[in-house]
This record gives sequence, C-alpha cells and structure tokens, in this order.
Amino acid sequence: MPPKPLKIDSLDLDLENPRITLASDQRDAMQKILKEQGAKLINLADSIADNGLNPMDRFLVVRSDRTGKFIVLEGNRRLLALKLLKKPPLVNDLEMSAAYRKRLLAAGTRFKARSTEPLDCFEVADRTEGVEWIIRRHTGENSGRGIVPWSGLAGNRFRGRDPGLQALDFVLEHGDLDDELKDQISTKFPISTLERLLATPSVRHAIGFDIRNNKLETELPAAEALKPLKRLVVDLATNAINVSHVKTRKQQEEYIGKLKPGDRPDLAKKTGSVTSVDGMTDRDFAPTLGIGPKKARTARVGPRRTVVPKGCKLNITNAKIEKIYGELKILQLSKHVHAIGVLLRVFLEMSVDDYLVNQAGAKLNFVEPKSGREIDKKLATKVNESITHMVGNGSNRKDFKGVLSGLADDNHPFSIDTLHAYIHNRFFTPTEGNLTTGWDNAQRFFETIWP
Repeated sequence: MPPKPLKIDSLDLDLENPRITLASDQRDAMQKILKEQGAKLINLADSIADNGLNPMDRFLVVRSDRTGKFIVLEGNRRLLALKLLKKPPLVNDLEMSAAYRKRLLAAGTRFKARSTEPLDCFEVADRTEGVEWIIRRHTGENSGRGIVPWSGLAGNRFRGRDPGLQALDFVLEHGDLDDELKDQISTKFPISTLERLLATPSVRHAIGFDIRNNKLETELPAAEALKPLKRLVVDLATNAINVSHVKTRKQQEEYIGKLKPGDRPDLAKKTGSVTSVDGMTDRDFAPTLGIGPKKARTARVGPRRTVVPKGCKLNITNAKIEKIYGELKILQLSKHVHAIGVLLRVFLEMSVDDYLVNQAGAKLNFVEPKSGREIDKKLATKVNESITHMVGNGSNRKDFKGVLSGLADDNHPFSIDTLHAYIHNRFFTPTEGNLTTGWDNAQRFFETIWP
C-alpha cells in the first residue's frame, strides 16, 4: 500500500466520525471533537509540535465531492490537532477554555509545517473499503486481527528489566510451571509486590541474592537460586500472599522466615562466583557443566479451572462475541458457575445467529401462518438449521452428536432447556461438571462455526 502524500489543507474532517454525533460542517466537527476529547487533544497537539507525527501511523482517506479534497476516515484527532497548530485563527474561532487556547497557541509557535507535510495517507475507493481497517484499529484485539495491547509485564520489559522482572522471567523459563499458571502470570501478575520484596536487603540476604547495577545476582548454583524465587512467584500469582501481607519490612521477613525447607536455598552451597539470574541457562541446571540439555519435562495437566479448555482456539470475527468468548476462557468454574452458565447460553445463540446470517444466508425469524406476524425462531430450531447447513457443506453429522443429543434430551448437559434454566430459573444452579461436559459436547460445533 504505497502512501499518498497530501497537504493538511487538502484534508477534511469526517462529519460522520464515530467519536462524535453527526456534524453539520467542518467547524461543527472541530468543536465536537474538541469537546469530546478535551485535554487529550491539547496533549496530542503538544506532542506533535515537539516530536512530530508517529511514523507508524497513516491517515486513511477517501476522495471528497469537493474538488481537490479528501475526507479523513481514520486520523481525525491528529488532523484537527494539525489544523489548529498550523492556523492559529482556528484556535481563536473555537470555544474552549483560556488555558487550552493558551497551550494551543504556544504549541503553534513550535510547530514546523514544512517538516511535517506532506502527510502519509492511504486512499480507499469508498467508505466500505475503509471499514475493515477502522474496525481492526478501534474494536480491540479481534482474535489477533486488530491491535493487541501489551500486558503489564510486556510494558515493564519494554521500559527496562528491573530485578523483579528478572526474577519472574527466570522462574518462567526454568521453574517448570504448568501452562495454566503461566497464562495466569502473563495476564495479570503483581510485579510491583515482587519488586518490593526483592528491594529489601534483609530479604535478599536471607535467600542468597544481591542487586548490583540493577542486576539480580547470586553466588548460589542455579537450582538453589530457583527455589525461593519460584515460591515467591507462585505465592504472588495464586494470591497466597498479596501486597497487604508484605507491606512492611517486618512482614516481609516473617514471610521469608516461614518458607518451607524445600523452598529455602542451601546457602552453604554458595560458589563464590557471582552470576546474574538473567544470565543463567538450562546448562547451569545440569549436574555437570558440558552435559547436554535437561531431560524433557513431562507436561503437567492440572484440574480444569475454566469451562473452555486451554487447547480450544476459535477464530471469532464478531467483536462482541469474541469478548464473551474471552470471558468464558478466564472465569473460574469454582467461583462463577452462574455467570458462566448465562454466558454459555448467550455465546451459543449469538454464534448460531452469526452463522445462519453470514454463512447460511438464513433469516432468524419466520412469518406465523395464522397471524401473519414475524416471530423469532427458537434457539433449538436455529441450532438444527445450522447443523443441517454444516452437514450439507461436508461436515459429518456424527461430529455434532453432543449438540443433537442436547436438543432431544432435557437431561443432557447441553440441553437447550437446561441452558434456558441457567438464566430464568432462580432455583436451578449449574454444576461445574455439567458446564464442562456441555462445552465439550458442543466444542466441535463451535469450531465449525468459527473455523
């Protein structure tokens, strides 16, 4: 996609910009964006004046009915900031606080239009062509198709590897943690609490570590060094301890003092040679240097904690359904059976509706012969229609036996009546076993809907 170089003055704001209500003209669009964004827009203008535009971003444009003009479909905030920086009279013409006006006028004196223009733009033929790219940018991850934000740990790694992060990565690499715990750590981990523990000299001394030049170092062999760090990481990840438990030095020392023998390093094994933990490799865990890599680990299979098993991957293309699926993947069965039951029922119907409309080209309602009214189809009917269409397109009907059994047997874990009861019957509580069995019976069905 080669860039299309365009001047700031040749670009118009989008009067249909989703951030604002429909604007009547360019000034109205400016005023509405300014009102909606407030200080964020002023901060953006300051940043552009001092640092220029982000070189990773283009403007997405479509040709306007006005000769020589283009409408910006993506990048309206940036465009407004540029227009205000380039033409101070616009600043005085818009309604804003005196403080905002002062900052924008000051930023305008620092702005260098010559070094900013022409702007890198990409032209699409019409709005429809631009929709796909705008959705990817503004509606979340979309199963990896959109912008995937960094986790807190990724952000910390980018900013710099502090001792706490060095310890955590050491445990993730060599601690033989099960996949579920690793996923939990990568999603949410109290890295600041681990930093707090390792920042206390008495704690480091007790477990055989020191910090020099922002490096976590030890004289212990790798296997001994791993013991206490693994215990700290696991306890924090599973919430066995949290910041309130180790807020003071006394609390920290008490926690370290209660470590079990298997979690305590043998300080008598210090080698006298200092090594940083982020410099240790698998070879350091071998009984003798020079021996080959460690014996392959046997994967640990822990108890099922979520209704969606770890190996299940669905390529969901609808943003809302993808988010519901994401919640089903993280809600714990031991704590959230009611929420999981309700979401499972919603996930089924939304997935089936999407399949019927977008894959089978079917309608979700029908005309009742007697009354002539349009009535929504029952969920059981829509599931049957979906399976019929799948089989007609080459799927094996046996693959959907779990779902078909649920349609025919009210006592089946994936019975439609059972799923309805999760929502409507205040005396009916789902069990972990029924939820997981229900999902397992329907997983092949879901995989066919979201291949």
